[in-house]
Amino acid sequence: MPRRTGDGPGRPASSMLSLVTRDLLKERERGAEAEFFQKQDAKLIAKIRERAHLHEVALALAEKLRVDDPALLERVVRLGFTRETGASILLVPLVEVAWADGDVSNAERQAVLDLAAARGVEPGTPAHEQVLGWMRVRPSAELFETAMEVLRVGFGVLPPAERDQRIRELLDVCDRVAEASGGLAKLFGIDRGVSGEEARLLDELARKLRSASGPTT
Repeated sequence: MPRRTGDGPGRPASSMLSLVTRDLLKERERGAEAEFFQKQDAKLIAKIRERAHLHEVALALAEKLRVDDPALLERVVRLGFTRETGASILLVPLVEVAWADGDVSNAERQAVLDLAAARGVEPGTPAHEQVLGWMRVRPSAELFETAMEVLRVGFGVLPPAERDQRIRELLDVCDRVAEASGGLAKLFGIDRGVSGEEARLLDELARKLRSASGPTT
């Protein structure tokens, strides 16, 4: 009678090895599948959170401006804005003017903070802390550019008369920041005390803001 090989009666060792190999492969496939879906779930959760964050920032901006451009809102979020600090983006042009000469004087700093408070950005709030941070460290060019685009889009959806008024008001407060460190020239009425860099920046801000297009009446 021929001798059988293997662990069980009537089942060759090669067959047992094949079954074990298949089981191992199935377990590996299940593991890989589970890992894949875990990664997909993580991506989905991240997207949901990202969308929620965009919605929060949109709500913050909606209190002052109507901005619903998803790509632009994503840029705003990447710069670190939240619902609590979103309103501070409207003060970025003032900050840019304060930094026009390469540093911020005490008078310019105080002018920005006073104008911020007049617009509801009060001391002790996250938005106020954000502005203080910008006064200490010059923001990136990307922040200045993104803020200008937010303002252009927000102003662009307003009726022409309201749009022009909002632009004039913003340029006026920017001009007040530029004049804050006028020194003796301003004190004695020789000139407004605005430097060449500040004057060039004010002209550039005016040009960009007035390029906003919107509904006509």
